[in-house]
Amino acid sequence: MSVNFISFLLMFRRFILLVAILAITVPGGRVLYAQQPKKCVKACRIKTPVVIDGKLNEPVWDSAEKASGFTQLSPRPGAGSALPTEVSIFYDDNAVYIGAMLYDNHPDSILKQLTGRDDFEYANTDAFGVAFDTYGDQQNGFAFFVTAGGVQADAKIRFDGFDYSWNAAWFSKARISDKGWAVEMKIPYSALRFPKSAVQNWGVNFTRTIRRTREKSYWSTITPGVSNYFSQAGELHDVHDILSPIRLAFLPYLSAYGQNFDGAYSKTINGGLDIKYGINESFTLDLTLVPDFGQTLYDNKVLNLSPVEVRYDERRYFFTEGIDLFNKNDLFYSRRVGGSPINSGRLNSSIDSTELVIQNPATTKLYNATKISGRTKGNLGIGFFNAVAAPAYATVRDTINGRERKLETAPLTNYNVIVLDQALKHNSYISFINTNVLRKENSYNANVSALLFRFCNKSNSYAISGSSDVSDISGGNAKADIGYRYYLALGKIKGNYLATFSTQTISDRFNPNDLGYLGRNNLSYYALNQSYNIYKPFWIANSASSSFNISYNKIFNPDAFYSFNINGSENMTFKNFLSSSLYWDTKPFSTNDYFEPRTPGRFYLYPRYFNIGGYVSSDYRKKFACDAELNHSSFAEPGRNSTYIFLSPRYRFSDKFSMVYRVENTASKNEVGFVNNVNGDIYLGTRDVNTFVNALTGAYIFNNRMSLSLDARHYWSQAKYSKYSLLNMDGTLSPSAYNTNHNINFNSFNIYTSFVWQFKPGSEMSIVYQNSIYSSGQMIEHNYFNNLNQTLAAAQSNSLSIKVIYYLDYLTLKSSLKKV
Repeated sequence: MSVNFISFLLMFRRFILLVAILAITVPGGRVLYAQQPKKCVKACRIKTPVVIDGKLNEPVWDSAEKASGFTQLSPRPGAGSALPTEVSIFYDDNAVYIGAMLYDNHPDSILKQLTGRDDFEYANTDAFGVAFDTYGDQQNGFAFFVTAGGVQADAKIRFDGFDYSWNAAWFSKARISDKGWAVEMKIPYSALRFPKSAVQNWGVNFTRTIRRTREKSYWSTITPGVSNYFSQAGELHDVHDILSPIRLAFLPYLSAYGQNFDGAYSKTINGGLDIKYGINESFTLDLTLVPDFGQTLYDNKVLNLSPVEVRYDERRYFFTEGIDLFNKNDLFYSRRVGGSPINSGRLNSSIDSTELVIQNPATTKLYNATKISGRTKGNLGIGFFNAVAAPAYATVRDTINGRERKLETAPLTNYNVIVLDQALKHNSYISFINTNVLRKENSYNANVSALLFRFCNKSNSYAISGSSDVSDISGGNAKADIGYRYYLALGKIKGNYLATFSTQTISDRFNPNDLGYLGRNNLSYYALNQSYNIYKPFWIANSASSSFNISYNKIFNPDAFYSFNINGSENMTFKNFLSSSLYWDTKPFSTNDYFEPRTPGRFYLYPRYFNIGGYVSSDYRKKFACDAELNHSSFAEPGRNSTYIFLSPRYRFSDKFSMVYRVENTASKNEVGFVNNVNGDIYLGTRDVNTFVNALTGAYIFNNRMSLSLDARHYWSQAKYSKYSLLNMDGTLSPSAYNTNHNINFNSFNIYTSFVWQFKPGSEMSIVYQNSIYSSGQMIEHNYFNNLNQTLAAAQSNSLSIKVIYYLDYLTLKSSLKKV
């Protein structure tokens, strides 16, 4: 066979592949993504509200138009649902009513595991849901779900995903019968936002999950590989003359705490109020007065030896509920609000040699916090956030005369965020965000502004996006400092083959961290991320994907090479629903690490490495399931390596009781990291770092409104240094006589047990027990159980609390008062 003929075959193969890719991605291509007319369903106005009992026995349900003909998203995209579903919609002056009959020939096989609210997605249960795009912008909306066990879930929808932290007060009932199971839902208009218009035209879609076959289907077909959920929704017609009600709700709370810390007992009783007020049909005011976050779940504290700040999840309800509009470019990291006082770590420079710090608060107390958010009829989203934090003071005592005095560690502080988010056609938008931190007296202030955009073509197959940020720190004793950041990305976002080229530059002076989060500045990169996805079943698999990514990174100042990285992965879900992944990552050239030395202009020559790993997850429908992961990194230095092992078995004892155990171990040998800077000499240490995590979570769900949960975690990490070296100007290391002990043995032990009773929509009582132990020392302990015993013997905090939140709706309260 001639060389020319082989070349012709290779060229012909590339041509066929190109034609196939164009057929499924170019606008107008008809292989997988031909445009289909939108489905429509009509809503009927009723005069008498239906009873929400899950029976569907009122005559109106029989006469209503039915939405049917569901199509699978998985496991067989585009195929019809295996079981029929019929959905009807009614409305009156107060609410939207949804009734769904989910037929099933084997009702005794309907799975109905109970879970906590919003926690149904990976549970062993069937579910039904409805989503409304009330403004018709195809980017924002509301979703409501009910499981076969009657558990509720609700979420706000953005083009980039579902936010389950949002909660609304609505009503539902699920009931299993000999035909299958039925759902009735009543969603008051107070739980929705919609434009002021005589005729409402909403986007709508319905979804059904049949868990025993792992089928997920939609009334209006959802095609995998298309990023915009609402662009594929159907339409809801014939909703006339409805008005947004007075949306005013009061949530008073009362809480009581008893705490024991290392033998010292204390008790407190708190009271406060949250207010939700609909300023008009589009905008809502959320206000918390004298907030109480005492029952917040603990942080998963870790030993941080890196130069990057650890980012912890926000767990305070007020700061997780309904903040989707503010989550742009990481400029609003709500943990800053009421976080650590800005000067708490600088006390030693402010006290005399004879003084000791006897009290130094770890957080600041909030006076109040306010959110205003909504979207106009022209699809302009507007958000405003404000919070005021009280001054914080540390107490120091003179060891000679016993006198005490207070030192301010944080001044009175005001936090502001303003967001403007204009939704455009074709899943596009342009946004502006400004964050501002104002501090009283001589402390500095911080201001950050950003412009963001995303533009997609008509078929949502290609997109260009970007942002530009400017930070300004000034005032007090701070020297005026202005920094900037910009980002640009161009990508193919639809189809089997997805690819994005992106670039970002962050100047060395850009700093949004007074209210935002940025792990590292002073960096530029260029990256190509691409993947090929197979969504339909083939061979022994249900779906598969493959990715290959490249990035080139530079330091902004000085303009110098930082690193070059290549990584990839192969992922597959088999027909028995076992999921697996094989991934790899490499830096084929030495990295000029300008961050580890903690000194501007200096770098450490980080060696070449290669990492390979795999992950497997079994079918969660089984009573016993397990997740496991293993990866290993090898470095171009003798004896230097790192291994990570993860194992997480789970067992479902019944539909009410389940437990998950997780164990992790990371063992790094001859790792190198910063230890000290002495008069300009930078010392790095060679260390073995060994980390164990043991965690247990469990839940007993009494019914769809009452649950008992357990969350326990022991984190143990130790760093043992074998030698110290002097960092040379060329990034290499030289032997050193430095011998200060920097060994660390760190433990974090937490138990969180909560009983929650949602005794009416929006109202709940919670009883919480918490135990927390944190210890750190230089003595390295090699035996796990000896270390655990020492940890349990350390000073610990135990608390028991009860909190009651009562939801008072203005309209309901007004109606009740009229009857009196």
